[in-house]
Parts: sequence; C-alpha cells; structure tokens
Amino acid sequence: MAKFARTLNAVFLILLLSGCASVQMPGYIARMDHPYERKLQGGFEKIVSSTMYVLKKKGWKIAEESDPSMYERDDRYDNNGYQNLVIITEPRKQWHVAYLASVRLNIFIHSSGNNCTLELRMSTRNDTIAQDLLDQVEAEVNR
Repeated sequence: MAKFARTLNAVFLILLLSGCASVQMPGYIARMDHPYERKLQGGFEKIVSSTMYVLKKKGWKIAEESDPSMYERDDRYDNNGYQNLVIITEPRKQWHVAYLASVRLNIFIHSSGNNCTLELRMSTRNDTIAQDLLDQVEAEVNR
C-alpha cells in the first residue's frame, strides 16, 4: 500500500511539473469563469466600502481580502497607478430550479484615480444575482 501511495504521489508531481495538472487556490475563481463587469465613477475607498456594505446586506460573508496579484497576472498589478483588491466570499447555498448549489464570489476592484472597474466572478453562473449585486453597489456608490 505504501508503494502505491508513493507511486501515486510521484505521478501527481510529474503531472503538476509538466503542466498537465493545476493546483486550485482556495476560493479563487479564474477570470474565464462567469465574469461580470461594471465601470463606476468613484474613489477606491468608496467603491470598496460600498461593495462590502452591499455584500453584507445581501448575506454574503467575506472570507478574504487580498492583493489580486497573488492569484493572477495583469498589467494593472504592476505599480502603474492602479489600486487593486480582491474580495473572496465564503461559499453560500443557493437554490436553483431543482437543486441546491454552493456559490462563491470573487469581486475584483481595479481603481485608477476616480475610475473603477468592478469585476464579479461567480463559481456558478447566475445572471440575476450578479446583475443585482452590481446594480446595488452602483446605487450605493451614487448615494
């Protein structure tokens, strides 16, 4: 049994090093997975506080706030005047038509001066939830 475990570990290591497998970061949702984006006018602090307020009001729990460059590569992360933040939520149960699914959000905030891009990524696609969150954040920023 121990020999089988060593062999399995060696195969996994070879796949990982050769690029045939990837290690998923806990809570991180890749850029291609269900992205939604909204351009907003407002300073970085205002956008962040409005986003946090709306998430908490809607029942989402924050798992982590960090620098997005820890998870992915983007020109906006190269100290060129942008302020960046990723907010990762705890998984939340959401009812779909016939089943219960666990949904997680990543909210990326990219700000340069008074212009912000709010990018929302979901672990499962749900246009209604995504657009509602973006609308609520925009309304809170404009209050």
